[in-house]
Amino acid sequence: ATAMEHLLGLGHRRIGYVGGATEGVLDFTAPTARLAGYRAALLGAGLAAEPALEANGEFTFAGGMRAGRELLERTDPPSAVFAASDEMAIGVIRAARELGLRVPEDLSVIGIDDHEMAGFFDLTTVAQPAHEQGRVAAQQVLRALSHPEWKPEQILLPTQLVVRTTTGPLNPRRARRPGR
Repeated sequence: ATAMEHLLGLGHRRIGYVGGATEGVLDFTAPTARLAGYRAALLGAGLAAEPALEANGEFTFAGGMRAGRELLERTDPPSAVFAASDEMAIGVIRAARELGLRVPEDLSVIGIDDHEMAGFFDLTTVAQPAHEQGRVAAQQVLRALSHPEWKPEQILLPTQLVVRTTTGPLNPRRARRPGR
């Protein structure tokens, strides 16, 4: 939701999504939640979710490049892309550059994780407290081992929007309207 709120707040309305084939599989709740958050944010802004603006980036850099090219070569491409991982977001940026698009002037890109390479690419991202996530997970495992009747609990940890240079306001010259 944070990533989408950022893009919507910058004026973007055609926002592509690059995720992975694991969405919808029970064991991969984070990717499924990211896709659901993308769709919910669109609906909350009064916009329709368009399956044609959702691409499979396989949670890899190369997959992000392929998915980015797929979205950006459309006749009515998105003005922004929300990638469900920083690796895919970096791949989208590479695809955009290969197509002669400038980031963020022609395309805004945001990822999730604050991967160690995100700062190097100056990628806007949603940082997650990875060390804290690991600590909480380890605590739950230890509790489960010492108390067999214990049930796992859901613990939500805060995320933080890290704005860098890959997102910017919608460029009116790049905005496209349906039917144009």
